Amino acid sequence: MPEAEPITAPPARDEFAVGELPPGPVAALLSEAMTHVPDRPERALALATEARSLAGDDPLAQAFAQTYQGFARYLLSEHETALGLLTHALAAIEPLGDLAGRSLALGALASVHVSLGHYDQALDLALENLRVARALGDVEREAWVRATMGNTYVELDQPGRALEHGEAALRLFADLDHGGGQARAHTALGGALRDLGRYAEARAHHEASLRLAREQGAALTEARALHDLGLLAHLDGDDEAALAFYRDALRLRTEVGNRQAQATTLVAIGRTLTAMGRPADARPALEEGLAIAQAAGAEPREAEAHAALADACEADGDPATALGHLRAFHDLREALLSAEARSRIQTVEVRAEAERARQEAELARVRTEELGAANEALSQTVHELRTAQGRLVQAEKLASLGRLSAGLAHEIQNPLNFVANFAELNAELGTDLLDTLRQAEAGAAPPDTDAVRDDLEAIVDNARRVRDHARRADGIVRSLMGHVRDVGGERRPADLHELIERAVSTTLAGSDVRVERTYGDLAPVEVAEGSLQRVVVNLLENARWAVEQRAPDAGFVPTVRLTTVALDDVVEVRVDDNGVGIAAAHCPRVFEPFFTTKPAGTGTGLGLSLAYDIVTEGHGGTLQVFSRAGEGATFVVTLPR
Repeated sequence: MPEAEPITAPPARDEFAVGELPPGPVAALLSEAMTHVPDRPERALALATEARSLAGDDPLAQAFAQTYQGFARYLLSEHETALGLLTHALAAIEPLGDLAGRSLALGALASVHVSLGHYDQALDLALENLRVARALGDVEREAWVRATMGNTYVELDQPGRALEHGEAALRLFADLDHGGGQARAHTALGGALRDLGRYAEARAHHEASLRLAREQGAALTEARALHDLGLLAHLDGDDEAALAFYRDALRLRTEVGNRQAQATTLVAIGRTLTAMGRPADARPALEEGLAIAQAAGAEPREAEAHAALADACEADGDPATALGHLRAFHDLREALLSAEARSRIQTVEVRAEAERARQEAELARVRTEELGAANEALSQTVHELRTAQGRLVQAEKLASLGRLSAGLAHEIQNPLNFVANFAELNAELGTDLLDTLRQAEAGAAPPDTDAVRDDLEAIVDNARRVRDHARRADGIVRSLMGHVRDVGGERRPADLHELIERAVSTTLAGSDVRVERTYGDLAPVEVAEGSLQRVVVNLLENARWAVEQRAPDAGFVPTVRLTTVALDDVVEVRVDDNGVGIAAAHCPRVFEPFFTTKPAGTGTGLGLSLAYDIVTEGHGGTLQVFSRAGEGATFVVTLPR
């Protein structure tokens, strides 16, 4: 897992500083505070505190100042304090209808949750912030949100989505000629490419981030780029270079005073020294990182330090100390899960309290007016809500289309790149062969038959690769067209067991997968046979892939279990496997178009999406998944009887 460094992603400084506040002492203080972000958070905190004392009874000014206090506390690695300040600030801003202030608080809260390891909450807040930025028509604000989402998806080990948001952020920042923003977007792209194993491309992005950060004088971003270059050097096996990058990053992070980032780099230094066979040298760095993380209350970094110390102590011949650190690591992991739950509860409670206060105030106001005026206002409000609802539905449809288009473009681009590259190679080889033929016709020395044969074999091999990648692109398009053609069809009574057996014969015949059947007493069910058989085939193909990926161990038998049962109003079909399973975080997304946990080039991410549409839209049923990583998966189809 790459480092989970706090993501400093404010909008443009002037806009971030004043938002919708009118000119005055509070706005001036907050504007000055922004000039000290992110490299002098203590000064920013002092100015924000002074601004809050001047805000008096102005609720918007109070909320803005509180947001700045929370953001400064976050930069000082005081995450729990920051979380409380920002949650209350957001609850105060929302009923005031100030979109700029709401975006400000959402962005800061997302950064805090990333630092605490609450990535799902961070993404929820970032998505809400993206909608606000688009409502404001603020391109720069949208670019910062995209950069934040790109970095967050890197932490979630979803490099495909990280690339999507990083590329969008880089494009927007480039159009705005915003060097600091481009540096942050390069960070997200470099992290995603690193996770994909494309180290040379990743290095180019991190070097671009380093150059831009130095041009902008952004010390924290410069330190992040140095740290990321150290990670790449370590992955390339050049640990001496990695240590040099880490030490430069640590120096900058120490100067700025970002304690969590210091702990992150110290842990990286310790891990590298352990990998170099120097565990005795690694332990002081790791112990220092642990102490800093504990003092800062940065529990995710503290857990990483304990895990790294366990490895170092074991390598240093100190198993008793290693065991203590390992136990501390597991205790912290459990505590982090509990803390995330408490954070969600706190956020909901604060928002509920703010909404209750707003409703009570509105009710008191309405009661003071004449009934006729209140009814007229209510009628107008209902009309506006319906209009807004229609617009939101249309906007969501357009957003869904955009996501689908972006996914299709990304999936198609890879095989097209290969086709273009191999075609270009064939053109070069063909040109060489023509030159050889012309020389032979001109009476020159006879051609080198071995070289000619090698060129021809290369051309044939490249042509096969072009064909394979063209077929992959064709398969993606055909799968996507299935969403249009195959979700329904003419229904007629069918024997589900015969349909399932045809799918088994198509998918598992000749494999080593054992099939266990527990069929209930089913009457014929009205279905579109071709479409529903495709559902079962897709589920069986996923099950077969899952059991084949599981490392063979003593006594393991790859098994798929098929179960049917008639319930009150529905028929249930279950497909169970004992394969590698699906991570809990991935289960809610397995039916999204283009989402796949398979390696690149193995799956299109459309099979389960199409199956879901066929069952739900084509047959009025349901399709659910239940799984945990390493424990197999269960897909449950229900169809109306």
